[in-house]
Amino acid sequence: MNSPVRHRSRRASGPTVVGLVGLAIALLFSVWVLAGVKWDATIFVGFGGEATATREYAEDRLGPVFLRSGQGHDGKFFFVQANDPWILDPEENIAVADRPLYRSQRMLYPVLAGVGGALSPAAIVWALLGINVVAMGVGSWAAASIAQTMGISPWWGLAFALNLGFLSELVIDGAGVVASAAAFSAVALFLSNRYGWGVLLLVLAALAREAMLIAAVGSGWWLWRQGNGSRKAILAVGVPVAAVAAWAVYSRWRIGWASGVSEVKEIGWPLVGFAQATKTWVGDPLDIAIGVALLALLLVFGLRALRSDTLVAWAFVGFVALGVVFTSRVWENYFDITRAIAPVITAFVILVGVSITQQRAAVRT
Repeated sequence: MNSPVRHRSRRASGPTVVGLVGLAIALLFSVWVLAGVKWDATIFVGFGGEATATREYAEDRLGPVFLRSGQGHDGKFFFVQANDPWILDPEENIAVADRPLYRSQRMLYPVLAGVGGALSPAAIVWALLGINVVAMGVGSWAAASIAQTMGISPWWGLAFALNLGFLSELVIDGAGVVASAAAFSAVALFLSNRYGWGVLLLVLAALAREAMLIAAVGSGWWLWRQGNGSRKAILAVGVPVAAVAAWAVYSRWRIGWASGVSEVKEIGWPLVGFAQATKTWVGDPLDIAIGVALLALLLVFGLRALRSDTLVAWAFVGFVALGVVFTSRVWENYFDITRAIAPVITAFVILVGVSITQQRAAVRT
C-alpha cells in the first residue's frame, strides 16, 4: 500500500516533470531554428528589412542582423525596450517603435531581458530567447498543475508547450509566453489556496501583456462566485489594474501625455475583422479552414466556460470576447490569431481532457 507521503510526492513531481519536458521542447525547437542560421539568435528578434528605424537601431548596436521579410515582428520592439526598460531616454530608444505608448505598456518582458537595463545589446538578444524558453517550461508546469488539480493526468499540461500560438510567440521573441505562463501560474496558485502569490502572478501577467487583465477579472469573478470572500476577489482584480494603470501613467510621463488609444489597431466591431479576413482567404482552403476552426473553438469554449465552475475556464473566457472584436489585422494570418488567443487553446484542451477522463470513468462504472 502506498504511503500518503509517497502519494503526495508523486503528485508534486508530476507537474514538475511536465514542466521540464515543456522546457525541453522549447529548447530543442530553439536549437533547431538556430542551427539553420549558424546560431544567429537575432533571427528570433524579428527585425524586418523594411522596418528602417528598428533595423538601423539594431545594426548600430549589433552589427549585421538577421532580417525577415517586410516589417518583421514584435520582438524587435522588445529588443529596443530592453535597452532602455525604464524609458529613461525615450527619444533615443522607444521613439523608433511604430506605436511607442502601445509598445511600452508591455514592460515586464523587456525589463527581465535587459535585467533592468544592465545587459549589453548582444546579451539582450540571447536573454529574450532564454526567458521565453524558461517561460514555456513554467507555463507547462502551471497547466499540468491545473490539470492534476482538476483530476486528470498532468501530461495534459503539455497543451501549453505544444500550443501553436506559444511556439509562434517563441520564434519572434513575443511577450505572450511570459504573460500566459504567469497567468496560468496564477490559476494554479489560486487552486492551491495561495492567493497572495496568485495575485502577484496576475500583476506580472498584466504587465507583460495588458490583455491579461482579462485573466484577473475572470479569476476575481470566479473567486466571488465560489464564496471565497469579496476581499480576495477585489484584490485579484484591483491590484493588477492598479499596476497597469500606474505603469501607464509613468510611461506617458516619460514619452508624452498624448493618448495611446489611436495607437491600438487590433480592436474593432464584433466579427467585422473576421468577415474582412475571409476576403483574403478566398482561394486558400487551408486559411479558410483554420480561420473557421479558430472562430468555432472560441465560441465552443465560451459556451463551455459559461456553464462551467472551473477557474481555468473563467480566467480565460474573456479572450472569446476579445477574439470576436479583433480586426482583420489579427485574423488574416493564422500566425497572428493563434498567438492572440493562445490561452484559450490551452485552456480548451484542459477542459477536453477533463471531459474525456470523466467519460472514461463513467464507462468503467
